[in-house]
Amino acid sequence: MVKGKSVILKVLGGLIAFCVALVAGTVFLLNTDAFQNKLLRYATRLLSDKLQTSVQIDSVSIGLFSQAVNLYGLDVEDLQHRKMFQLDRLSVDVKLLPLLRNEIRITNASIDGVRAQLYKPRRDSAANYQFIIDAFKKDSVPSASQQPADSLKKKKKLQLNLSKLSASNIDVIYNDQAYKLQSLLYKNKGSDMHTAIISDLERSWVSHTKKGDVDNRLTIGSLMLTNDGAQHQAEIDNIHFVTDNHKPRKNVGKPKRGAFDAGHFDIEASLKADINSIKGDSIVATITQCTALDKGSGLMLKSLTTKVLVAKGVAHLCNVDIKLPNTALKFDHATVQLPNKKLERPLEFSTSPITGRVILKDIARPFAPVLSNFSIPLSLRVDFSGNAELLKFQNVSVSTLDKKLSVNANGSITGLKDKHQLNVHFRVGKMTAKGGIKERIISQFPVKKFMMKQLHNLGTIHYTGDFSVLWKKETFQGLLSTEAGRINFNFSLDELNKYVYGTARSDSFMLGKAMAMPDIGKIACKADFRFDISKPRTAKMRQQKGGKLPIGQVDAEVYEAKYKKIKVRNIVANIQSDGAIADGKITMKGSRVDLLCSFSFTNTNEMQKTKIKPGIRFHKLSEEKRAEKEEKKAAKRAEKEEKKAAKQAEKAERKAAKQAEKEERKRLKEEKRAAKKAAKAEAKAVQ
Repeated sequence: MVKGKSVILKVLGGLIAFCVALVAGTVFLLNTDAFQNKLLRYATRLLSDKLQTSVQIDSVSIGLFSQAVNLYGLDVEDLQHRKMFQLDRLSVDVKLLPLLRNEIRITNASIDGVRAQLYKPRRDSAANYQFIIDAFKKDSVPSASQQPADSLKKKKKLQLNLSKLSASNIDVIYNDQAYKLQSLLYKNKGSDMHTAIISDLERSWVSHTKKGDVDNRLTIGSLMLTNDGAQHQAEIDNIHFVTDNHKPRKNVGKPKRGAFDAGHFDIEASLKADINSIKGDSIVATITQCTALDKGSGLMLKSLTTKVLVAKGVAHLCNVDIKLPNTALKFDHATVQLPNKKLERPLEFSTSPITGRVILKDIARPFAPVLSNFSIPLSLRVDFSGNAELLKFQNVSVSTLDKKLSVNANGSITGLKDKHQLNVHFRVGKMTAKGGIKERIISQFPVKKFMMKQLHNLGTIHYTGDFSVLWKKETFQGLLSTEAGRINFNFSLDELNKYVYGTARSDSFMLGKAMAMPDIGKIACKADFRFDISKPRTAKMRQQKGGKLPIGQVDAEVYEAKYKKIKVRNIVANIQSDGAIADGKITMKGSRVDLLCSFSFTNTNEMQKTKIKPGIRFHKLSEEKRAEKEEKKAAKRAEKEEKKAAKQAEKAERKAAKQAEKEERKRLKEEKRAAKKAAKAEAKAVQ
């Protein structure tokens, strides 16, 4: 019995020794250069035959005890024999025992030095990497009804478990777009807890526009994605977006033009977001923090928070809160249809009412330097919608906090893609300016202040009308109601030729009240004006003559006016100003006598001191007046003849009526006589 046991132990000991020797031999064989080189040649030949292209691998090492696989120098060409994919090193640490359970468990994977050149010139052309996808496509799997029941029970899905992945020095070129990644780190902490950190990601590409090529470069300092099982979070820092169209900035040499220029973006930004869910093409996320600054234009987004839902190409924004340095806006929801050229889906968007407080100097540097000192807080409400060609502003309400200024309007901006077709149009339903708000608003602009006292004398102003901003031209028109009267006007600003011109008309305006000249009463008139706003031209004139007046002219026709106790009609006035002196001439024309007066002034604030020089001019009756007089005489004769003819016609008509009446009486008398005679004859016959 003891001997039998001894034999069994010897046999088992021999088997164990053989297995140990076999494993030791296998380990020794796997770690020899000869075996690994043979394995390398086999793998390289297998890949080359599979892909039908050149595949090269410099070396490979396999450590059985360390459970590490290292691959060095992978080089793959595309079917046109161009370098397509290069890899310096790939290291993978694999657990061996989980392989028996049909599970690949990688504790650590490391990739270094990836260079790829990928091309797909057109949508309908094949990419240079398509052959790899085709080569590794899975063979079609029989359906469950075609497979034996035993195989369905035994089959177990292969599982992949990656604990850590690091990558560095990755360069990818796709068509004309270049991507660079300095490093990537991914960690799987188990229980659906993941962390991914991307550092120094860079993308470069060229945008082909009608005006030329624009270079674009986007860099991200760090991007961290975390998942604690229930919540995903994204944090992006040091975002830097730069564009360069290789042309001077649009505001070079144009101080009045804003610095915003899409051809020269230099934007720095950061973003934090909670990602609630990602399913297919739908995303639900909450942006908890977003800041951005365009260093070129000075446009700053201090804060942006919102909840975002993206599904089926449409983005829904909720509880949007936007803050600039001094401006705060918010709206409850917005819908944005994301553009897609392939599906021919255009960009469209709309918002619920946008409300908030606005200080216009926040947008001065990028869009309107003239607003650089505009620090009056304004309350805003507007419904905003549009597409790639059109912006619509409905139910616009703007007011100062004290309500001394209020504006209600509707408007639109069309032709967004072509500056020559750009048209900004607003219809002002009602504007009211009370108290001294007019002067306060004008004082916010760095412009010369003319006739400020006269503006103050107008008191509260109401305005209804519209205005349009076209390429190199602005137009304003409407009805201005003041305490001095009402004025209909139509003004135009010619930015191309540098003139402002227009027409104003009033049926009853208290000019004396507006100009602080009490001797002048109500006036009904029409005036055309034209002023030079060219800085080079006006500077030259002022250098020669000095002065601070506007340079231009006014031509007016006074239908009726009152000066002291005198009422006058049909007056023609002309005022010419060279910047230093304004000379005026007034003429009241008569048939043989014209009443004249002339005046001049050098300061609009002292017009009440203006001295008027009267004059008189005698003249013969002009041909025009003579013709008018003859025309009146002819009209009078014609009227007299017409009355005479009418009188004769009336007399003839009365005579004819009288004759007809006489004939009628005669006829009735004869009928009566005949009837009496007939009656007598009838009575005689009866007897």
